[in-house]
Amino acid sequence: MEIIPGTSSHYERLVTFANTLEPERNLSVANLEAADKHRDSKSKFQRWIAVNQDEVVGLGNYSQSIWFAHPQKFIVWIEVLPGYREQGIGSALYDSVMNGLHPFDPIALRTTVKEDQPHGIRFLEKRGFREVIRDIPSELDVQSFDLTRFEGLEDRFQDSGIVIKNAIELENDPDRDQKLYELDWELSMSVPGDLAAGMGRRGLDKYVEYALTGSSAILEGFSVTVKGDEYIGLSHILVSKKGIALYQGLTGVKPEYRHLGIGLAMKVRGIKYAKAHGYATLLSENDAKNIPMLKMNERLGFVRKPDSITFEKQCQSM
Repeated sequence: MEIIPGTSSHYERLVTFANTLEPERNLSVANLEAADKHRDSKSKFQRWIAVNQDEVVGLGNYSQSIWFAHPQKFIVWIEVLPGYREQGIGSALYDSVMNGLHPFDPIALRTTVKEDQPHGIRFLEKRGFREVIRDIPSELDVQSFDLTRFEGLEDRFQDSGIVIKNAIELENDPDRDQKLYELDWELSMSVPGDLAAGMGRRGLDKYVEYALTGSSAILEGFSVTVKGDEYIGLSHILVSKKGIALYQGLTGVKPEYRHLGIGLAMKVRGIKYAKAHGYATLLSENDAKNIPMLKMNERLGFVRKPDSITFEKQCQSM
């Protein structure tokens, strides 16, 4: 057994490792190669692997969020194949990651683990990590969704001059991207929980790539609610697995326009798009404190999955 830096020469073994842990992920060498190639050069990253007789049995890495830039905040990840746990491999990987981080003098580390992985929770708590966010993943069976249950939602507010458009219909607005960027940040800061607070703000270029021009973006599925020239709400879906699953991104409405059913109407538009284009599943994830959105998802028929828990460790000077 040895712990070594992971390089492109290990891609095939890393893919086998990842798909053993999460078969539904269906990772490919091309996926991994593209992720490394397109990683933001400003985002610090390094991986280590645990190798046993040419098999990758463990992985550890550090990275930084592409959304919330901070030079001393990092995301760490440690995972070991089930048959190799409780042998000190995870500890050795963790030590390698921490030693690698030492030159950057980190002030905070974050990682996530599913609530049904008690071994991972114990590992983190033993090393001083504490739960800071609990997200509720859920899934919707798109093709069995009954759209007739939600007909006429937009009639409730259209007489007030409020209209839902998609991003394509707003292409003639020269300020579209900037207005969406500003609205996204405003809504993100108002979402219950720790979505954006205290983490710093992503740049306009990163937002546009993520929401409008990237390979996962769907302009027709990006709903924007407008009143005159003002953007007052948004809801967008993204490709999670091409032809199979979409991911429900941020949905929100400015406070003064809430309780009119706008958010629900935008989400139904997203489901309608997914259904029309043959997608089987719509994925969602919401902070456990975001009770209104969780209730909306329940109303729509989303089925709850095991909680995803974000743990954080506050670091003293290393």
